[in-house]
Amino acid sequence: MQTAYQLVWMSKERTPDHLALVDDETGRELTYAELIEEVDVVAAGLHAAGVRQGDRVATILPSLFDHCVAVLALQRLAAVPALINFRLAPQEIKGMLLDGGMLGVIALPDDELVSTVRDCLPSNGFIMTVKTAVPGADCFVACRGDIASLPCPISAPDDPAFIFYTSGTTGLPKGVVLSHGTSEPRVVWLSTQAGLRQGRHTRALGFMPLSHAIGFYGVFLATLALNGTYYVMSAFDPVAAVDAVEKHQITYMFAVPQLYFAMGQAPNYSPDKMRSTDLILYGGAEIDSGFLTQLDQEWAGTVRHIYGTTETMCSLYHPDPVGQHRRLRPGFYSRTRIIRIGGDTNEFVAPGEEGELIVDATGDAVFTEYLNRPEATAEKVRDGWYYTGDICLLHDNGDVDLIGRTDDVIRSGGENIHPGDIEAILLAHPGVKEVAVIGTPDNKWGEVVTACVAGENLLAVDLGRAVQASGLAAFKRPRRYLFLDSLPRNAANKVLRRRLKSLAETSVLQDI
Repeated sequence: MQTAYQLVWMSKERTPDHLALVDDETGRELTYAELIEEVDVVAAGLHAAGVRQGDRVATILPSLFDHCVAVLALQRLAAVPALINFRLAPQEIKGMLLDGGMLGVIALPDDELVSTVRDCLPSNGFIMTVKTAVPGADCFVACRGDIASLPCPISAPDDPAFIFYTSGTTGLPKGVVLSHGTSEPRVVWLSTQAGLRQGRHTRALGFMPLSHAIGFYGVFLATLALNGTYYVMSAFDPVAAVDAVEKHQITYMFAVPQLYFAMGQAPNYSPDKMRSTDLILYGGAEIDSGFLTQLDQEWAGTVRHIYGTTETMCSLYHPDPVGQHRRLRPGFYSRTRIIRIGGDTNEFVAPGEEGELIVDATGDAVFTEYLNRPEATAEKVRDGWYYTGDICLLHDNGDVDLIGRTDDVIRSGGENIHPGDIEAILLAHPGVKEVAVIGTPDNKWGEVVTACVAGENLLAVDLGRAVQASGLAAFKRPRRYLFLDSLPRNAANKVLRRRLKSLAETSVLQDI
């Protein structure tokens, strides 16, 4: 087993003079030897501030250069970074810090955040802010120490290494505890399933947040563990991303589809600027099939679909998703089953049937528990299997089609209806910018399919005609429409369907 720090340290041993990290804001560059030296110096500063093995320290930052260094420095001390989405409200963050028993916080220089979280830290706790200090916090720039004083802690595979947070639609996000033993397999699968090769040729664009499993493991740690160069993108901007790909001759990207789509719509975009790409991975959300075809045709690299969760990392993948964008198959580190919805681990569905995807929870890359949430852990992990809540259609050859979520299924007139089938059709309408399909209560049918739509110059009757013309089965067609300026989303940009259901109860719906 190698910890995250050790994975990067080994890259330093192999290629000490190769470029490891490049800052987009300052232009600062560090070779692997310089990166490890910087990490050790910062680790010594954190140790002087009281950080010890096993201590939890929250990082509440965008994907900044300092964030990269801070996380590795905490790992050097065998402390546990808790990577929190910086877009959350200060009160939400405070609740997460109290729940997690954090020793310290490294955050943006935000007066409101600092004043809000100050009283939820222990008496020996600390707050550091990047770039500049604010009242009540020390400046992270000054967090430096003598590396001669650094301890050499030894971590066991089962010891906590990181805490990432799920983007729950209600309540506080759950802390996903990941052990040191998960770090190496969360990198290696990118070679076995995605084809990411070790070597100095890899140049990765870091525009996914480090607080996201894709951004941290799939891009940042994988790039450094495999001797590539990681180009920091402190804040995603599609124009800047297109320019960065061309300027740095980026070969590798892994992101949610929406970021690629935004790049493809940027005013400075042209396929010629994407000619350096070698490998483009997407996951975390469904991709539009037409855009997937465009991506495959216009970008030089190989496009692959990766399915996973914060808890399991990569469970399913597809090496050639064009033309079958929902098709997936088990990954190298995963055992998976499709079982009857609501059933136990041995109630398998037959080919041609739909069921819930469950993943072997004893796999090397799988999480340990939800932090301080034993009930939530017991709900999701049963008899050694992690229940994903995702519905899949099983094929004869073991491949599956990802259909939707168990908690998103609309039950109307005895039929189970998946929102994704309908949303893809409505999104193809030129006036629709956002759409989410939900079920609203109905005395006759139980639930009625209701489309919540944001866009311009839209009429329910026109959308109804478009859905009908698509050939979608009649029982799946929306009978009600709710028009909004925008759809409510959480900090991870996921649509809040429960909020939409509440809005539908108090709003005027258009029936067709």
